[in-house]
Amino acid sequence: MTKRKKRKKSFCEDFSNFQLPPCAKFLGSANPFVKDDKIIYRNNNRLYLFLSFNTKTSNGKAYNPIDPSTYNLTGIGNLQIELYFFIIGLFINEVQKGKIKEYEDIMIHEDDNADKFIKSVLDNEYTITSEFIPSLTYMVSNASAVVPVFTGVIEISPVNFYIILMLSRFYGDYGLLFSDNAYVTNDFINIALANTYVEFCKC
Repeated sequence: MTKRKKRKKSFCEDFSNFQLPPCAKFLGSANPFVKDDKIIYRNNNRLYLFLSFNTKTSNGKAYNPIDPSTYNLTGIGNLQIELYFFIIGLFINEVQKGKIKEYEDIMIHEDDNADKFIKSVLDNEYTITSEFIPSLTYMVSNASAVVPVFTGVIEISPVNFYIILMLSRFYGDYGLLFSDNAYVTNDFINIALANTYVEFCKC
């Protein structure tokens, strides 16, 4: 008697009886969900951009856990901004590093007054000293994630910091006024991320 071969399960059969347990809704996850006999996993990651600063007061002593007089104070701040102003900040950074020299005939901001303001500040070459390190921060993350997928930090000058700070306050998206740092801006990157998903047929 020949041994009967065990039939392999098809991919569809693996999901044929799929259902979410009743308690799943209490876990806070938006994935997966079932619609039109399809199991759909959405990409909840978005791009978040920030104007950041890092401060540290140093007393000139090496940290000693048993000596409170050696303890320092560190402050980190993040103000969410739009991709529009993030790119302007990158452009100003390249100008200040000397990589872009001719910028007078380039429109940096679409608003004439804002454009003139940026060029006026850059032309005057203001020197600002500060006790904080300013930067542009970009992060790919789910707004409710404990740890982001990726974080990048680009250090910039204090002049650049104040230019972007003022522009983002006067010309920015009103949804960013409250600095909740979880606002998804309406740009092509976030639109692409929002339209990324994986689906499986229940068959």
